[in-house]
Amino acid sequence: MSGRGFEAAALEPDPNYPLVLHAGRHFDKNANTLLRNPAWNKKGHACTLLIHPTDAEALHLSDEQMVRVTTEAGVEAIELEVSDATRPGQVIMPHGFGLNYDGEVYGANANRLVKNTHRDEMAGTPLHKCVPCRVEAIS
Repeated sequence: MSGRGFEAAALEPDPNYPLVLHAGRHFDKNANTLLRNPAWNKKGHACTLLIHPTDAEALHLSDEQMVRVTTEAGVEAIELEVSDATRPGQVIMPHGFGLNYDGEVYGANANRLVKNTHRDEMAGTPLHKCVPCRVEAIS
């Protein structure tokens, strides 16, 4: 296979993981104090998975629905947020959640979705920005 053909084939999404997860969303609410005690999160929707409206429609998913994100590394449940703040084919979730507080887990842990072998060769840092995944409704 030629160089271009090989590259094009390598860029084709895996049918088992048709979306790309970008974990590590930053926003005004990303603060260690918010993450430690859920009572400090007055709004209640700090840990959501952004999905583009066209992807949500194709997958028959709706805003504020609980979904399951599956990667080669693991599975996490998270609330869905339909938004055009992401691109079609890409889903985005924040980091720093999934903490156990007084025996209850709050939010989804992005680290559980990244394989320990999917990392920067030099620094060893997990590559949270391009993780093949699928998103499904939780019945």
